[in-house]
Amino acid sequence: MPPPKVIGSPTKSLFLDALTSDIELADAVSDLVDNSVDAARRHKTNGDYGGLEVRIGFDKNHFEIEDTCGGIDLETAEKVLFSLGRPATYKSTPGQIGRFGIGMKRDLFMMGNEITVKSSTNNSRFQIDIDLIEWAKRPEDWDFRFSKYEENVVVDSGEIGTKITVKKLRNQVAHEFSLPLFTETLIGTLQKKQKQALQRGLAILVGTTRLTSQPYKLKYLENHIEPALFGREFNGKGDPLLVKVIAGIEESKPTEAGWYVSCNGRFVLVADQSQKTVWGEEGGKLIPKMHHQFARFRGYVFFECQDPIRLPWNSTKTGINTDSNVYREVRGLMVSTTRPIIDFLNKLDAEKDLDERPLEKAVDQAEARPVTTLLESPKLLNNNFTYKGLKGDLDPDQPIRISYVKPLGEVQKARKKLGVETNRDVGLRTFEYYSAHELRKRT
Repeated sequence: MPPPKVIGSPTKSLFLDALTSDIELADAVSDLVDNSVDAARRHKTNGDYGGLEVRIGFDKNHFEIEDTCGGIDLETAEKVLFSLGRPATYKSTPGQIGRFGIGMKRDLFMMGNEITVKSSTNNSRFQIDIDLIEWAKRPEDWDFRFSKYEENVVVDSGEIGTKITVKKLRNQVAHEFSLPLFTETLIGTLQKKQKQALQRGLAILVGTTRLTSQPYKLKYLENHIEPALFGREFNGKGDPLLVKVIAGIEESKPTEAGWYVSCNGRFVLVADQSQKTVWGEEGGKLIPKMHHQFARFRGYVFFECQDPIRLPWNSTKTGINTDSNVYREVRGLMVSTTRPIIDFLNKLDAEKDLDERPLEKAVDQAEARPVTTLLESPKLLNNNFTYKGLKGDLDPDQPIRISYVKPLGEVQKARKKLGVETNRDVGLRTFEYYSAHELRKRT
């Protein structure tokens, strides 16, 4: 007689090993900051996070993150905090970043074996102490226990917030935390991915370093250099998903060029130069691969939805779900938005060989304006990138590029005669010679 059932329940080893192996340490810390940002969103519904802070500290023996963002209520601690996935009855904070209900568990469990979570609201306190080694010995018991549980108490305002400590770190984690380079990596990651929270006033400190964040900007000169701006709304089951796409040009910086994608204020792609966004689309027929000539390009996509489940990001919030129907449609819009900017940048580059450079003049006179300001411009909405050159008197001191081709043997002789090492210097020195001996003599 066959057994009454086929066992399909998960094992703790699967959770502790497989689920925690697909996220980088800096991204795990950023995930934990997301929880603080969500708490700030609940605590200050006007979107101004001034006065709230998140402090992060670590070394080879421990990791700690502490915030003053309102704390975790007892019901959330009991039913959501360490559950695998969101309960069906869970009511998320509108517009929150946390999505799947696995982030914090995965992040903490991948760091170490001894975890303490302490939190206080204005009328409650709790503490949870976890020993993962002991927990793993109980295969049927997936729950944790409160070490402290106090409700209907008066809590001093200075105590309100959440503190998480991890000890008995995994070997690889302890090694990474001890590297000076990791601190730099983490600061860079948080400043890029948490840019919106920082701009809303949330103070984030890594050790003694307070993070800073300059707003993303695009060049603007009315009727001459104007960014593309499009808005879309996707309806369906639940709350609508709102999308804004804005793109244009900025300073020429190859490492900052590309597309930036944000979901509910969390940047999941930063300066992307791959085919995940638009680059090399259809073999480069529509959009070529990223090239230094396009180092001025900047494009931004903002997905916003009260229900984070509808956002097209992956479970680790480190990338986009390219199979999402919404993202596929928006990606088509990104492609059509990019093409006019590429055409402009090609024309701008071609001007280097001309005496008169009207597009360059327009770019030089354009003002770098914050993207957040441009997003609210009715004039720009639903318009492609537009450009028009500026006429003006020629500047006799402006640099002009000169190029010519000569046989290698002759160029080698010239390099030797002139005492220079590069072909560029040959061109400069021969022109200087001609200018000194021919042009000035004739004048």
